[in-house]
Amino acid sequence: AIYSHRTSFSRFLCVSSVNCAPVCKTCELKHVETRCPMDPDTEDALKPGDLNAMFERIVADPYYRQFEPVVLSRPDYAPGDSPETADYKIGIWMVMFENALSDEEADRMIELGGIRGYERSSDVGVEKADGTYTNYVNKGRTSNNAWCTHECYTDPIAVRLMDRIANITGIPHENSENLQLLRYEKTQHYQTHSDYIPYQLQRPCGVRVLTYYMYLSDVEEGGGTNFPRMGATVTPKKGRAVLWPSVFNEDPNTKDIRADHQALPVIQGTKYGANAWIHQRDYQAPNKIGCS
Repeated sequence: AIYSHRTSFSRFLCVSSVNCAPVCKTCELKHVETRCPMDPDTEDALKPGDLNAMFERIVADPYYRQFEPVVLSRPDYAPGDSPETADYKIGIWMVMFENALSDEEADRMIELGGIRGYERSSDVGVEKADGTYTNYVNKGRTSNNAWCTHECYTDPIAVRLMDRIANITGIPHENSENLQLLRYEKTQHYQTHSDYIPYQLQRPCGVRVLTYYMYLSDVEEGGGTNFPRMGATVTPKKGRAVLWPSVFNEDPNTKDIRADHQALPVIQGTKYGANAWIHQRDYQAPNKIGCS
């Protein structure tokens, strides 16, 4: 009787909270897929063909000339090619903006990163019993980062930059993660990786479809963003930004390995930057309740 009573009480605790103890691993409400269901009526930000249309708009619309866009790479395979038939030696879209943000905006974002506090950057680790993932610190990623949350998220300059990114991409800022503010000291780097996170395909936020990376400082030597499969490197320059997709134009939920990239080691100086990772669906609301 005592065992039965305790078992019933444990089950009660399980269904009463998503933060139950390890003994509740079998509690269905604890698992992220149960407590974070997909809304079947939510539409993706990018449908097949939208990626090309977005980049073509950016480079053709006179409004965006103020940001001085430069096409670093663009696809030239035939429209309608599938991810399986596309030539992986042919370019993906990469557009650099030489005047993406002012010195004042860059300096303020560095300051906000200092206020939030820089910590060792980490990757996605292993899946836990509740469907969430651990953080994994490794030798291949040695930078420090701070997340633009709380007072940073509502700072007028941070808001201005997020609104600017939303205007450029045509995707609402709610689909973006909080800006990741980065600091690379001498020798620090990030090995070749993709920004695409596979498990998010089944999460309410959807996968990362675009990366918009802002350079907040000049670097004396090194620190470039290198795309090995594309044979391209973007050199850090204060006020510069670069935009690229992590997915295919024809299938914007599928990872495109041509977008794999690395942060080359800083040889001299300090590199400051900011990442905006843009998802298929609203990221902010699910993230607040642990569903991203």
